[in-house]
Amino acid sequence: MSAIKNIKNGIVSQLSAVSTLAKVYSYEKLNPEQFPCAFVTFASNENEFFTNAENKRVYGYRILVLAQIGQDRTSTDRVELAEQVIQDVTGDILDKLDSNITLDDNGEVVYVEASIGEPGYVEYEGGWARSVEITVRVHSIFLV
Repeated sequence: MSAIKNIKNGIVSQLSAVSTLAKVYSYEKLNPEQFPCAFVTFASNENEFFTNAENKRVYGYRILVLAQIGQDRTSTDRVELAEQVIQDVTGDILDKLDSNITLDDNGEVVYVEASIGEPGYVEYEGGWARSVEITVRVHSIFLV
Protein backbone atom coordinates (compact mmCIF):
# COMPACT_ATOMS: atom_id res chain seq x y z
CA MET A 1 0.00 0.00 0.00
CA SER A 2 1.27 3.50 -0.79
CA ALA A 3 2.47 5.95 1.84
CA ILE A 4 -0.34 8.33 0.86
CA LYS A 5 -2.98 5.70 1.62
CA ASN A 6 -1.25 4.38 4.78
CA ILE A 7 -0.96 7.87 6.24
CA LYS A 8 -4.56 8.73 5.33
CA ASN A 9 -5.73 5.53 7.03
CA GLY A 10 -3.73 6.56 10.12
CA ILE A 11 -5.43 9.97 10.19
CA VAL A 12 -8.88 8.41 9.74
CA SER A 13 -8.10 5.95 12.54
CA GLN A 14 -7.05 8.77 14.89
CA LEU A 15 -10.15 10.82 14.10
CA SER A 16 -12.41 7.80 14.58
CA ALA A 17 -11.24 7.75 18.20
CA VAL A 18 -12.42 11.35 18.79
CA SER A 19 -15.55 10.93 20.91
CA THR A 20 -17.16 14.22 19.81
CA LEU A 21 -17.14 13.14 16.13
CA ALA A 22 -20.13 11.02 15.12
CA LYS A 23 -18.70 9.87 11.79
CA VAL A 24 -15.40 10.01 9.88
CA TYR A 25 -15.29 9.52 6.12
CA SER A 26 -12.19 8.90 3.99
CA TYR A 27 -13.85 10.84 1.16
CA GLU A 28 -16.29 13.73 0.80
CA LYS A 29 -19.74 12.18 1.14
CA LEU A 30 -22.45 14.27 -0.52
CA ASN A 31 -25.15 13.57 2.07
CA PRO A 32 -23.53 12.67 5.41
CA GLU A 33 -25.46 10.32 7.68
CA GLN A 34 -24.39 11.67 11.08
CA PHE A 35 -23.15 14.95 12.54
CA PRO A 36 -20.73 16.24 13.50
CA CYS A 37 -18.69 14.50 10.83
CA ALA A 38 -15.29 14.81 9.20
CA PHE A 39 -14.07 14.10 5.68
CA VAL A 40 -10.38 13.29 5.18
CA THR A 41 -9.00 13.83 1.69
CA PHE A 42 -5.51 13.85 0.20
CA ALA A 43 -4.56 17.41 -0.76
CA SER A 44 -0.88 17.77 -1.66
CA ASN A 45 2.65 16.44 -1.69
CA GLU A 46 6.01 18.18 -1.42
CA ASN A 47 9.28 16.41 -2.08
CA GLU A 48 12.77 17.67 -1.33
CA PHE A 49 16.07 15.96 -2.06
CA PHE A 50 17.57 15.56 1.43
CA THR A 51 20.66 13.40 0.90
CA ASN A 52 21.73 10.97 -1.81
CA ALA A 53 19.73 8.25 -0.01
CA GLU A 54 16.82 10.20 1.55
CA ASN A 55 14.03 12.43 0.35
CA LYS A 56 12.07 14.62 2.71
CA ARG A 57 8.38 14.38 1.86
CA VAL A 58 5.45 16.34 3.24
CA TYR A 59 2.02 14.90 2.55
CA GLY A 60 -0.93 17.26 2.89
CA TYR A 61 -4.45 16.23 3.90
CA ARG A 62 -7.63 18.25 4.23
CA ILE A 63 -10.06 17.53 7.02
CA LEU A 64 -13.45 19.15 6.49
CA VAL A 65 -15.56 19.13 9.65
CA LEU A 66 -19.32 19.77 9.53
CA ALA A 67 -21.84 20.47 12.28
CA GLN A 68 -25.43 20.42 11.05
CA ILE A 69 -27.59 23.54 11.26
CA GLY A 70 -30.49 22.29 9.16
CA GLN A 71 -32.76 24.01 6.64
CA ASP A 72 -33.06 27.36 8.45
CA ARG A 73 -29.77 29.23 8.85
CA THR A 74 -31.61 32.14 10.50
CA SER A 75 -32.49 30.10 13.60
CA THR A 76 -30.18 31.57 16.24
CA ASP A 77 -30.37 28.50 18.47
CA ARG A 78 -29.31 26.11 15.69
CA VAL A 79 -26.49 28.34 14.49
CA GLU A 80 -25.24 28.87 18.05
CA LEU A 81 -25.31 25.12 18.76
CA ALA A 82 -23.47 24.34 15.51
CA GLU A 83 -20.84 26.96 16.41
CA GLN A 84 -20.28 25.38 19.83
CA VAL A 85 -20.08 21.90 18.32
CA ILE A 86 -17.53 23.01 15.69
CA GLN A 87 -15.36 24.63 18.37
CA ASP A 88 -15.45 21.54 20.60
CA VAL A 89 -14.82 19.04 17.80
CA THR A 90 -12.00 21.11 16.28
CA GLY A 91 -10.26 21.36 19.64
CA ASP A 92 -10.62 17.62 20.18
CA ILE A 93 -9.23 16.82 16.72
CA LEU A 94 -6.20 19.06 17.24
CA ASP A 95 -5.61 17.56 20.71
CA LYS A 96 -5.79 14.02 19.27
CA LEU A 97 -3.36 14.74 16.44
CA ASP A 98 -0.99 16.65 18.74
CA SER A 99 -0.95 13.80 21.26
CA ASN A 100 0.05 11.21 18.63
CA ILE A 101 2.39 12.96 16.20
CA THR A 102 3.56 9.71 14.59
CA LEU A 103 0.09 8.22 13.97
CA ASP A 104 0.75 5.19 16.17
CA ASP A 105 4.34 4.72 15.01
CA ASN A 106 3.49 4.49 11.35
CA GLY A 107 6.96 3.79 9.93
CA GLU A 108 6.46 6.44 7.26
CA VAL A 109 5.69 9.32 9.65
CA VAL A 110 8.28 11.50 11.35
CA TYR A 111 5.72 13.95 12.73
CA VAL A 112 2.32 15.49 12.05
CA GLU A 113 1.32 19.13 12.25
CA ALA A 114 -2.26 20.39 12.06
CA SER A 115 -3.62 23.88 11.65
CA ILE A 116 -7.07 25.40 11.42
CA GLY A 117 -8.18 27.08 8.22
CA GLU A 118 -10.99 29.56 7.83
CA PRO A 119 -14.35 28.46 9.27
CA GLY A 120 -17.44 28.86 7.12
CA TYR A 121 -20.75 27.36 6.09
CA VAL A 122 -21.53 24.55 3.66
CA GLU A 123 -24.82 23.92 1.90
CA TYR A 124 -25.59 20.26 1.25
CA GLU A 125 -28.65 18.16 0.39
CA GLY A 126 -29.99 18.29 3.95
CA GLY A 127 -29.58 22.04 4.43
CA TRP A 128 -26.74 24.01 6.00
CA ALA A 129 -23.79 23.07 8.19
CA ARG A 130 -21.17 25.06 10.05
CA SER A 131 -17.76 24.05 8.73
CA VAL A 132 -14.07 24.28 9.43
CA GLU A 133 -11.09 23.03 7.46
CA ILE A 134 -8.10 21.56 9.22
CA THR A 135 -4.90 21.19 7.23
CA VAL A 136 -2.71 18.27 8.24
CA ARG A 137 0.90 18.16 7.06
CA VAL A 138 2.61 14.83 7.56
CA HIS A 139 6.41 14.91 7.46
CA SER A 140 8.17 11.79 6.25
CA ILE A 141 11.60 10.60 5.16
CA PHE A 142 11.61 8.39 2.08
CA LEU A 143 14.63 6.14 1.72
CA VAL A 144 15.79 5.85 -1.88
